[in-house]
Amino acid sequence: MRGHCKQMLSISILVITRERRDLLNRVLGDLKKQDYQGEFEIVVIEETDLPVAPEGVVYVPHPLKNLGIAFARNLSITHAKHDVLVFIDDDCRVEPDWLATLVAPLADTQVLGMQGGVTVPGGTNSIGWAESLLGFPGGGITRIHEAQGRVQRTKEVSTLNACYRKAAVLQAGCFSKAARFGGEDYVLAKRIAAQGTLLFVPDAVVRHEARGSFALIWSWFVRRGRAEYDLYDEGSVSEDYLPWMLRSSIMLKLLPFLVLLHWSALPLLGIFLLIVSTNLWRFRWVLAEPNMPFMAWFLLPWVRLTMNFATDVGRLKAWKQKR
Repeated sequence: MRGHCKQMLSISILVITRERRDLLNRVLGDLKKQDYQGEFEIVVIEETDLPVAPEGVVYVPHPLKNLGIAFARNLSITHAKHDVLVFIDDDCRVEPDWLATLVAPLADTQVLGMQGGVTVPGGTNSIGWAESLLGFPGGGITRIHEAQGRVQRTKEVSTLNACYRKAAVLQAGCFSKAARFGGEDYVLAKRIAAQGTLLFVPDAVVRHEARGSFALIWSWFVRRGRAEYDLYDEGSVSEDYLPWMLRSSIMLKLLPFLVLLHWSALPLLGIFLLIVSTNLWRFRWVLAEPNMPFMAWFLLPWVRLTMNFATDVGRLKAWKQKR
């Protein structure tokens, strides 16, 4: 797990988990096989009442109290001894060259952080592929496709596959405690982007488990909607965040057409067909990709609508809870 090479960066790989031992052991196996010539440690933060320390890692358990993702990520930072922090989710798989590829841009001292590419593992069903095509999580396979192998500047970094200089994270105040349901990586990336350069590194790929069902996608995006409202309510985001939430609301977009439904169903049908055709046309490149099932392309509009409606429901739940 450790090697030594002059001028190589020393790295702390941070993994947070919650009683998913099979997934955790799988990703730890991948991490311990990294072909990286510098020193690195693996820090595991587990939320559990039955702690069992994996071998060869720094293991820090904390009790099941639902303190949130941001709490766990901040705890991992306090136990990291190196100046470069790499974040990866427990349900990811990586190849041996992943770490070296991800951290390579730090040779430029102006670069403060990176995110790598995200795709889905082999055997993923069509719904899971549709999630990734729509950009979830971390931009998904579409972000990799659009990059065409080029490293690009970004302000969007997801901590399922990310690297930061520790000093930049500390200067940004670490992860927002308001982000109990998620969104903590969005806020941190915006703060660090104000300090210096962030990059998207498409070739530093992780294979992230997809939800793979409409029910799980619904639960996921309800939680995302709650996270978005919480971040706004706590003042963790800029003032233009509320207008963005309103503009992105599918319910508000459909409201005028629902009013017109009193006289005719044609406007509602028209907007629905527009959403379907726009999504299918945007992702027409999928049809030339042999590894993607055709059904994923067909399911795109339905997965998109599920995500959008669930997000609105989550926002409304959070707004109601705060009132």
